[in-house]
This record gives sequence, C-alpha cells and structure tokens, in this order.
Amino acid sequence: MQGGRHTITIGFLAARLDEPYQHSVWSGAVEEAEKLGISLVFFGGQRLGSPVGYESLDNIAFNLAARSGLAALAVMTNVIGTYLTQKDLLEFVKGLKKVPLVSIGVEIPGIPSVTIDNTGGMGAIVDHLVQIHGRRRFLFLAGPENHSESLAREAEFNDRLFSLLGKGAVVRIEHCNFQETEAWETTSRLFSQGIPFDAIVAANDLMAMGALRALAEAGVRVPEDVSVTGFDDTDDSRFSIPPLTTIRQGTYALGQQAIRSLAINLGILPKERLVTHRAPVTFIIRESCGCSSASTEGSEDIHQSKQESSDVAKAAEPLAQLKNEVNAALFRGRNPATLQYRHFSPALMDKAQLIIAEGIARYQAALRRSVERRSAVLREIEASLVTSFSLPDILSAVARGTRSLGISSCYLVLFESKGITPEWARLLLASEGNKTRILAPYGIRFRTLELLPGGFPDTWNFYVVEPLRFGEERLGYLVCTADSEDRQIFEALRDQVSRAIKGAQLMAAERDRERYLEQQVRLRTQELSTTNEQLREEIERRRTLERELLDISNDIMASIGRDIHDDLCQNIAGIGLMAAKLEGSLRRQSCPGMEHAAKSAAEIATAASRTASQAKGIARGLYPAELEAKGLVAAVQELVQSARSRYNGTIALEISPGFTLKNSEKALHLYRIIQEALNNAVVHAKASLIVVSLLSDRESVEVSVADNGIGFDLQKVQMNGLGLRILKYRSSVIGGELKIRSLEPGCCVSCRVAR
Repeated sequence: MQGGRHTITIGFLAARLDEPYQHSVWSGAVEEAEKLGISLVFFGGQRLGSPVGYESLDNIAFNLAARSGLAALAVMTNVIGTYLTQKDLLEFVKGLKKVPLVSIGVEIPGIPSVTIDNTGGMGAIVDHLVQIHGRRRFLFLAGPENHSESLAREAEFNDRLFSLLGKGAVVRIEHCNFQETEAWETTSRLFSQGIPFDAIVAANDLMAMGALRALAEAGVRVPEDVSVTGFDDTDDSRFSIPPLTTIRQGTYALGQQAIRSLAINLGILPKERLVTHRAPVTFIIRESCGCSSASTEGSEDIHQSKQESSDVAKAAEPLAQLKNEVNAALFRGRNPATLQYRHFSPALMDKAQLIIAEGIARYQAALRRSVERRSAVLREIEASLVTSFSLPDILSAVARGTRSLGISSCYLVLFESKGITPEWARLLLASEGNKTRILAPYGIRFRTLELLPGGFPDTWNFYVVEPLRFGEERLGYLVCTADSEDRQIFEALRDQVSRAIKGAQLMAAERDRERYLEQQVRLRTQELSTTNEQLREEIERRRTLERELLDISNDIMASIGRDIHDDLCQNIAGIGLMAAKLEGSLRRQSCPGMEHAAKSAAEIATAASRTASQAKGIARGLYPAELEAKGLVAAVQELVQSARSRYNGTIALEISPGFTLKNSEKALHLYRIIQEALNNAVVHAKASLIVVSLLSDRESVEVSVADNGIGFDLQKVQMNGLGLRILKYRSSVIGGELKIRSLEPGCCVSCRVAR
C-alpha cells in the first residue's frame, strides 16, 4: 500500500466530510497526524443500515479501506453506526480488525475508544430551562432508538427533569435519527396538531436546526414562546436564528486523541495502556433558550464548579498570544470561537473578546468567499461537463476545476467490473499540480487494494476518497488531496463527476452501437443494390423481383419512424443482457421459487431474441441502396416519395439545378438529418405542407425540411430532446452548421456543410 512511502498511512472512516461535526473531528485528526508525520486518508461512505437503500452503495469506500494496506483505521462508529444495534456495530468493526483500530464516539469492548463524556450536559440544559426560564412542557428529539449516545442523553434528560418537576413534568420523546429533515418534519407535524410545548431539547445540533426551521415556518417565536437547545456546538449553531444554546463537545480533541491512540498502538508514541478516552463537555448559553444577547456567549464547564472564582484569572495569557492562536486557527480553517479566553483577568477580558469577535468575523468572511468561489467553479465545471460527452474532455474539465478549488492533486478511478468491491480498476485521470495526465479510454489497470497504482504519492499527506455512484451503479472513486478550505466541496464534486462519467459511458455505448448498426446496414444494402442491378440487366423476371423488393423497402421505410424511434431501438440494447444476467443469478440461488423466477427470466430472454430478430428485419430498410449507387439526390427523392405515401398533406421537394455531393460520409449524415426531420414533421407537426430542399452554391450545400405546422418550444426541445442531440452530433461529425428556427407558422430544420 505504501508504494515506497516511508510515511505511515492511516484510514479515517466516516459518512460525510461536509457535515460540521464529522469535519471538526477530521480536522483534529489531521492536525495531530501532521504533528506526528502520519498520512491520513478520509473514506466517505454513508450510515450503515440506512433506510435509504441507495446510500449503501457508497459504503464501498469502507470495503476499499478494509482491503487496502493501510497501517491502521480510525472509525467514527457513532456516525456510521447510527442505525446499527451494538451487536451489528461490533460485527462491522470485527470485519476491520486486520489492522489496529480506534473507535470514535462509541465505546466498543476490546477496542481502544475515544468518546465524549455525556454526563452533565443534558442535566445542565434541564436545570437552565426549568430553573431560569420556567419551562415545563418538553419535546425531546432523540437519535435512533438503539444508539448508545442518544440513549445516554435521553436517560440523563429524563432523570434530571423528573427529579426537578416530578409528576408536573410534561415530556414527549420523538426519534429523529440525528437528521435535520426528520426533526423538521416531526416538529412541523406536532405543532400543526396543536400539541403545546414550551421547550424543545434536541440530542444534537442538526435536529435543533430542523426544529428552529419548523417553528419559524409555523410562526412560533423562539425563544419567547418556545426554547430550543442542541448538543454538539457545531459552527452552524453559532449563526442560527437565534444563536443556539447547546453543549460543546471536544470534537476537535476527539480527532486528535484518536490519532494519538493509533500512534501509541503503532509504536510512534511511547507505549502506554490503551484505554477509553472520554472528553468532557461544556454548556454554551446563547439566545435560543431565552437568555438575552450579549457581546459574547456564556459557558459553563460541566465538570468544574459552577461558581466563578477570581482564581481563574491568575494565569492570564498575553493578548499577543491570543492573536497568534486566532491566526493559527484561521490558517487551519477553524472557527476561533472555540478558543479558550475566560482565564483572562477582568481588565483584559473586553480586549480578548474583541480579538475573538474579529477572528470570528474573518472566519465568516473566509467561509463566504469560499462558498462564492465554490459555486462559481462548480458552475464552470458543470458547464464544461454538459457540453461534451467525451470522456477525455470531462476528465480535463475535472482537472481544471479541482485546481481552481484549491485541490492540489486529483485522481479518478473507474472499476473494471461490477460487484461489492471489484478486484480490478483503472486510473483514468492523474492531476498533480499543473501537470495533468488524461489516461482515457484504457487507463492504467491496477488492483483496487492499492487504492492508486503504486499507492498514494508522497507529495501530500492528507487525502479524501469519495465513491462515484450513479443511481444503483457503482462507478469507481475520486481521490483528492485534502487541502481545500471548503469542507462541502468534495461531495458536490463527487456528484457532478458521477453524473458526467455515466453520461459519457452511455453516449460511448450508443455511438458504438450506432456505428456497428450503420456498418451492418451499409454492407447489407450495398450487397442488395449490386444484386438488384445485376438482376435488372439479366432478365425481366429479375426486374419484377426488384420492383417487389422496392415495394417491400418502401413499406418498411413508411413505418421506420414509429417502430424504431418509439419502440425497438429504445429497448433492444438492454433486454437480452439483463434477462440473461437475471436468469443466471436466479439459477445460482437455492431459495424456493427461484427456478420459477429463472424460467420467467428465460422467457424474457426468448422475447428479447424475438425482438432482436424483428429489429434486424427493420434495419434492412434503414439505409437506401440509392445513396451508394446513385447519390444523395436519388436517395432523398426516394425518401420523400416514401413519406408521401403515409402522409395526408403535401410534401414538396426542391432541388437546385446541378446539385451534387461526392463525399459519401457527408451524404450519409445529411440523409440521416433529412430523414429524422422529415419523420418528425410527418408525425408531430400537424402541417398541411412540408418542403424538403436540396440547395447548393460553389462552396457549400444546404439541406432543409420546413413545414407550416404547430411548431414547438425550441428551448424545451434543446434541454430535453434526444432527437435534437443526435441531429447536432451528425452535423458536427461532418463539420456542418445545424439550425432550427421558428416560422410563422411552423418551423424549419436546416444543415449547411462545405462541399
């Protein structure tokens, strides 16, 4: 795995880097790893056992981490195990125990763990709400029913509340799985039912944010009518409306301690007994509980005396040192609001608060600039991606975009096969600094357990691995250096790249299929044209046969637009493969009823075979023999004649005197453009007159199809029309200029190309 590197590499398993709590833990881990000279790789998956089925596809990142040669793993078990029982979580962790582990957030027997000491946090919130603000009717927003942290917070909340109020306490427990959306939905539902609460206590900040949003939408005043509190003290909690009263966890220290624990296990730090480390919590008082706004937020250390003492000011640090700490925090992308300054003497407290406030303002300005830059660059990347279905073009756009986002290196890997964790993959993009290597279409083949060919480059120490997925299909993964200041960029970039890669794959498959079909049609029609010409020269009987063949061809062409465009070619490509694969999969299973299901799959495969046979028959009429034998004019004349036979209106054909086009490739694509446009006019335009024109001058030729029908919304067609995209593609292949313009009434499709 190390690929010649002397640096030890540790994996960091979590769900989402853009979520404030997880990002704070990751940031602490990065700082500690940097001090110790350790490389750290973030593997972003999803919550295990999530009720959202497709999210499990992202968990291939965890499989990659487990199979690779990483020296150790730090696992945010409290996040990725949100929906798991303690037993299921233990089974998952056991599957990773090939290397030293540390569990973050959940204490797991037999494994070093770093956790938050939850005791005192909920008790302090209840004391404050009951004794200071007189709250009596509580809604508690809990996490998943079996989650250990949620259970601990809920138990302390209930114990303290009933010890204070006894039977006078009114409380309702709702499980919202630590998710903002679920908390918003639950709070909205309860208040719409008229259920009265004067306090909402959430087991994390995300759920508190959801409750604040629901109350604002319902017109409920916070904190005048309802107090709201959270738990975590994420960056977002400081800037909610109103600012959120919460419990500050030592999340940054949690990440630091996790890396130290692994460093001890790996022999990097002096050996000591590996035990569970518990970080204390602090009560942060802001406005959402009902306390008035102040120049600075209040706080209480839950594990220290609640009485302030003049002894706290004995060890006042110089203001210059505080400024240095603020600058260091900003340099690392941290909010300086987490810095401790309450030990300053009263004489220095105002100045210390001002330094912190200025640091917070600079932090927010940096965040705003980061968001603006991210939005602008992502728009540019998206614009580049949607203008091309070429894989090399897409990879070039990704490389340019990641550099603009402050990501020094980026690698794009696609799996060679399907499966839970494919054994082989191909590196298609390696962007390092100003050097970009586009390795498509074949790439560099390597085993996925390496993560990258030869392991991670030793230029950088911190990487993020994001899985690429489209729908229910695993595509590969994106590896980026973790040097971007914007925590939300990686997931947004992952989603954009996934869509673009899948689009390129679909278009490449369609082009291959079309080229094969056209080649087969060309060969067969050339053979048919030659044979018919020989038959006409030999005997009258063969002339009769030719006329019969032409009649059959006209009948097939009359139904081409309906049969191929609407039915066969849309479905034929996937039916056989899907049915065969399903049959094989079902026959390998021994469950009851599988044989019957396999038989059904076999019947589907048989139906696909029949459909393929039908498509093959229709394809014989796709390419007119006249195009190769007599040129474009004769082929278009035949096409128009065929269209007239199935159209009630008038179809006129206008041909410039001396119109010729010797280039067979251009003739073929112009014929296809006329064919598609004419068929659309016949089927959809509801016109009484259609005019097909073949015009030429000394430098160029132009073909057009115009009608006096109902026209169409050009903007809507440009956004959603597959047929229009195919027309544009054909025009671009021959260097033509395709125009679609509205007429009064009707519309006109034209293509001009140099001779």
